[in-house]
Amino acid sequence: MNKISFYVLIFIFSCNALNSQVPIEADFFDWLPVREDVKAGAILVPENHDDPDGQKITIAYVILKAKDTVGSNYPMIFFSGGPGGNTLNEDMVGFLLEHPLRNDRDIILFDQRGIGYSSALPNMSHDAFEILAKDADEQEELELTKAMIHDYKKKCEARNMNPQFYNTIQNAKDVGMLFEHLNYGKYNLFGGSYGTRIARVVQDMFPEYIHSSVLDSPSPLSGDFLLDRLDSYSLALGRIFEYCENDLKCRQQYPNLKDDYFNAISKLKQKPLTLNMNDSLSVTINAQDGIYLLRRVLYQNNSREKVPELVSAFIEGKGSVIDEALQYEYRLTGGVNLTMLLSVEKYENFDPGNTANAIKESYKKYPLIPEKMGFFDAFYQAGMHWHTSNLPIEDRKFQDSDIPTLIFVNRYDPVTPPENGALFMENLSNGTLLILDEGGHGSSGDDSCINQVMIDFMNDPSGPLNDSCLNLYKE
Repeated sequence: MNKISFYVLIFIFSCNALNSQVPIEADFFDWLPVREDVKAGAILVPENHDDPDGQKITIAYVILKAKDTVGSNYPMIFFSGGPGGNTLNEDMVGFLLEHPLRNDRDIILFDQRGIGYSSALPNMSHDAFEILAKDADEQEELELTKAMIHDYKKKCEARNMNPQFYNTIQNAKDVGMLFEHLNYGKYNLFGGSYGTRIARVVQDMFPEYIHSSVLDSPSPLSGDFLLDRLDSYSLALGRIFEYCENDLKCRQQYPNLKDDYFNAISKLKQKPLTLNMNDSLSVTINAQDGIYLLRRVLYQNNSREKVPELVSAFIEGKGSVIDEALQYEYRLTGGVNLTMLLSVEKYENFDPGNTANAIKESYKKYPLIPEKMGFFDAFYQAGMHWHTSNLPIEDRKFQDSDIPTLIFVNRYDPVTPPENGALFMENLSNGTLLILDEGGHGSSGDDSCINQVMIDFMNDPSGPLNDSCLNLYKE
């Protein structure tokens, strides 16, 4: 498996239920290995926990029993990212069945509400990628996105699904019911990216169940869906420029990287690139798409090498790295239920006061972003009326917690920068923040050092932490 974080792994899913509280079709889990150490099931939860007798939805889960059946370590429950990233799929189960985390503890996987096997919302991801592929200017992209969102609002209504109830708070209450149903007593939390937000709220709501919490790439409950992305992209890109200027090999190969970046975006604005993807889909990359794809490349662990390469390819109008970036984006978009993402973020990270003019003014604060950020800008503006519910501003914060918490974050992360780790630490009296001198979004799922640090912490969260094998950033 490539060095890529758990929560951006893109997989195909399906499942065969055992000991379920909810009747499930015989082929529901039909790919799940038939073996004694793999169990699966589902529970019913209220679509709206404030109306416990109202409409119910399904939360599906899989338990991978520990290899050491005599061990007594508390299980780990995994929270996927996105929002909208599913967990219950063949590759994820296969990967974790062989993972050292399972040596002496059970691993619990579940699809969050609105995703995968847990009463999934109709997914607009494919339609969104088709909009990205079109040769559309900013206004045209906005109108296309508005039409797409209106269409999916109607699809939800036809299924009697209420997107305002698909959010982090309701998600966390689902987990509380899952805790009670599984009856382990205590749990170790592991969340990646958006999964850290859910895990952190679970930590606040159900502290009596939590033994330890490991949060990889922290995603705050406070913030703004678009402006935070502008901020984190600008920070990460600036750090890449700084790295290249101070690294001999990079500086020799790309002596004017920052100027090249602006030239590349300008060239795409004047003459967009058009290419065929997978021999069937015509994709046009204009200026805002170029910025969007560069941000996606920043997700990768080798971003310090790939960003300069992609900038050069944009200038030259060709290069395999362009197709690589598109394929990566296609997999990421396809692996996230964007309808769920919109439902969550509209509830807790949209600011209705950000009009088109306010957004335009905000871009002036970011000289490294000379054009609108493709997709995200249109998605933010068009999604303002997806549903009418908003988490009150005063509630968009975590509570003080003394649960032992270990936080990882990469220095060059374009989504959840190190500054997010500092925000998380403000409410943690027993927290440890580790900033890795790494590129990409999220730590590697197959890094033996990080795995061992996590295992040691979950085994003894109050003991001394040996992080000497990690590539830590020292200011």
